[in-house]
Amino acid sequence: MNAESWADLELLDHILRGGSLSAAARSLGVDQTTVARRLAALERRCGIALLERSGHRLAPAPALEGVLGRLRAMSEEAAMAMAALRRAQSELRGHVRLTSVGFVLARILAPALGRLAAAHPGITLEMVADDQPLSFARREADIALRLGDRAEAEARIRRLGTLPFGLYRPVGAPGDGPVVRYTEGLAHLPEMLALDAACPGARVALACDRLDVLAEAALASGAGVMLPEMMAAKDPRFRAMGVRGERPLYLLLHPDRARVPSVARVAEWVEAAYAAAT
Repeated sequence: MNAESWADLELLDHILRGGSLSAAARSLGVDQTTVARRLAALERRCGIALLERSGHRLAPAPALEGVLGRLRAMSEEAAMAMAALRRAQSELRGHVRLTSVGFVLARILAPALGRLAAAHPGITLEMVADDQPLSFARREADIALRLGDRAEAEARIRRLGTLPFGLYRPVGAPGDGPVVRYTEGLAHLPEMLALDAACPGARVALACDRLDVLAEAALASGAGVMLPEMMAAKDPRFRAMGVRGERPLYLLLHPDRARVPSVARVAEWVEAAYAAAT
């Protein structure tokens, strides 16, 4: 049965239940003219009148009486099938693995988890904090949020926006003290270039690739450190030094898993969480 046939069943069912074209139009969410036009077209295709007026109501014509039970049963089955599909859509289930650097998970995604859990309680989200890209080819991740456009060739990628970094020092620390920074392998990043330009020749108290370690080391030593603004701007232990740099943030999707409903919904949630956090 094609989509037009299902629509015909629905039309007849609503007219017979409501007893009039106007009642059917209200229940279908269309105007009465549309209902009348669709009924006329259906009767032309069938070659017979399907309804007749009985008092103030429309009732089945004799030709329709003999098949009315079957038509109603089919209409009810169609309605139950559509309801089941809608439930399946709203009650998505599945396991989705997402990876990013720790502060993105902690500052952007974890605070928004309640919205995902409330909307889709059947989805189990696994977050993997890793500074190194996980492999989509080996199914190590379904979704990745990366600070930079490093991507496997087969990954689906789109840019979400940017994350601003700033130079911060502990409150009370001198402005010309040492710095803590990434290791040489990450010296090319925008925030490190901004740090080098602002603090040329500064003594490096610690080199490390983890932001949480650098933040704690800066507090302990009075050093300057480049931190994401969303991580440090509201931390009363730090003061901004007026130096900024930006990193692009990209959303990457596993090429074979991008259309899986649970993965697609988590990707939508990630975009909304980023928009809310920034």
